[in-house]
Amino acid sequence: MANKSRFVIAENNIKAYFNNGPKKVFTKADLEEAFNTYRGTWNLPATMYLPRFIDQLKKRGVLAHEEIKFEEQGTKKDRYFSPDATPLQVALSLAPKSYLSHYTAVSMNGLTNQVPKTIYVSFEQSRKRGKDLEMEQENIDYAFSQPQRKSNNKTVYKDLNIVLHNGMYTNRVGVVAMDDLPVTSLERTLIDIAVRPNYAGGVDSVLEAYKNAIESGSLSMRKLLVYLDQMDFLYPYHQSIGFYLQRAGGEHPRLEALRKKEMKYKFYLTYEMGETDYSKEWKLYYPKGM
Repeated sequence: MANKSRFVIAENNIKAYFNNGPKKVFTKADLEEAFNTYRGTWNLPATMYLPRFIDQLKKRGVLAHEEIKFEEQGTKKDRYFSPDATPLQVALSLAPKSYLSHYTAVSMNGLTNQVPKTIYVSFEQSRKRGKDLEMEQENIDYAFSQPQRKSNNKTVYKDLNIVLHNGMYTNRVGVVAMDDLPVTSLERTLIDIAVRPNYAGGVDSVLEAYKNAIESGSLSMRKLLVYLDQMDFLYPYHQSIGFYLQRAGGEHPRLEALRKKEMKYKFYLTYEMGETDYSKEWKLYYPKGM
C-alpha cells in the first residue's frame, strides 16, 4: 500500500507531466527516462522499479497502452498515450523523425474532400553518397511496366490503416508544422504524390489534388520548383509534374521552367498502366482516356 500511496500522492504531478505537454505518445524508453529523472521529485519509493511504475500509470488511467502489431513483418511496438492522443500522433510515434505525407498530407493541405482511411507516415533513409548514374530507356520502360513497390511496413490502429514509408533522403525539405504535427507542405505534397500516385488514390486523385491546389490560390510554383531541384530525382519526374499542372489548368510563367528542363527520356505517369496515350510536349505516357 505504501508504494501505491506515494504514487497516488504524486499522481496529479505525474498526470501533468504526461498529459499537459506537447508529446502525447510515449515509448517504454520515454517512460524510463521520465521515471529516472523525476522519481525523486515525485517522491516515489526506492522499492518501486520501472515495471511497477508503468503498471501504475496504466491502472490509474494516466496513460493507455496499445500493442501495435505489424503482421507482415512479424513485429510489434508498445505505445503508451494520453487520453487525448490522436491516431495521427500515434502513427508518427512509430518511426523516428517521421512526418505525415502523401494522401494524409493531401487531406491536411485541403486538397481533397475525401476522408482518408489510411495514414501515410514517411521517414527518410540516411544520406547516400552521390552517384553519376546513367539511365537507359529500356530500363525505364521495364520498371514502369511492373507494379509500383508498396511498403509492407504497415499496421491497423482504430480501424485506420497506417503505412510507414521509408523514403529517399531529402533533409526534410518542404516539411512544415500543421496543428503542431510535422507534415509535407502543399508543394512538397504535390511532388510526392506525382512520384507515388498509389499512395494518393491513383492518378485521377492526384490530378484532382493539383486542380484543387491551383484553384485555392495557395500553390507557390517557385517553392515547388525549388523543392524539385533540391530533391534531385534520378527519374525525370518534372515531366509528370508539368503534365499534371498543365492538365489542372496551371498555365503559369513558371511552368516554362519545367518545359526547359532536359527531357532526354520518354517517361511514364504511373506504373503498369496497360493502354496509354502519349503527350509529345512532356514526352510522357499516361493512362488512355485520362
